[in-house]
Amino acid sequence: MSEATQTPAKPKLPWFWIMPIPVALLIGIIIGMQIPTPGDSVAAAPAPTEQAAEGAQNADATQQKINVERRDANDPTAVGAIDAPVTMVTYSDFQCGYCAKWAAESLPTIVQQYVDAGKLRIEYRDIMFFGENSRQSAELAVAAGKQGKYQEFHDAIFADGATAKNADFSAEGIKELAKTIGVDHKQLVADAASEETSALVQKNHDEAKDLGVTGTPTFIINGSPVVGAQPLEVFVQAIDVELAG
Repeated sequence: MSEATQTPAKPKLPWFWIMPIPVALLIGIIIGMQIPTPGDSVAAAPAPTEQAAEGAQNADATQQKINVERRDANDPTAVGAIDAPVTMVTYSDFQCGYCAKWAAESLPTIVQQYVDAGKLRIEYRDIMFFGENSRQSAELAVAAGKQGKYQEFHDAIFADGATAKNADFSAEGIKELAKTIGVDHKQLVADAASEETSALVQKNHDEAKDLGVTGTPTFIINGSPVVGAQPLEVFVQAIDVELAG
C-alpha cells in the first residue's frame, strides 16, 4: 500500500495479537521453547495427550477479554448509545495513513449500520505515535467532542483520505475548521488548551502503550482485538458475532 498520505511504516503487532493476550502469550512461549539453539539436537515432540487436548479446548473456550471500555456518559470522544450491546475501542493517530484508509473505507458503513442503529458504541482513543502534530490533533478532537462534534472533527481530518499532515492548524485554519464542523471557535481553542484535555489525551496514549499497541489503527471489539485497517467484512463479522452472542 504505497499512497502519498501513507505514514512511515511502524512495527506491527504480531499476528497472534488478534487473539486475546493470554492465548497469544502462551503461543509465544511455546514457540520460543521449540526453537532450537545452534548445536542442539531436535527431537520429535510427543503427541499431545487427550487430557492436554481437552485442556487446550477449555482454555480456548474461556478466553479472557481485554477490558478497556469505559462506558462513560461524559466521554467526549465516544459516539453511540452508552448501553449499546457492542463497544469498539479504537486506537488511532490522526497522522496515520492506514487510519485514514479505514475511516474512508469501513467507518461510514459501521456508523450507519451499527452506531446509528444503537447496536455499537465507538470509544475513540486518539494517540500520538507521530509527534506533536498528533497531540494537537487529539487535543482538538477532545475539544470538539466537548461540544458534541467529535465525529465531525474526525471525519473532517480524514476527509478524502487526508490526515492531520494535510491539516491547517494555524489560528486561521482552526477558525475555519471550527466553522466547518459547527462548533464555537473560542471554546474549541480554550478546551483544546486545557489541562483536562491534555491529561485525557496522555491517558489514552499511555493506555495504548501499556496494552502493547505498536501500530495504528488497533481495535478492541467487546474485549477482542483486531489489528490494522482490515476490510469492512472483518468488522461486520466481529460485531455480528458479538450481537448474536
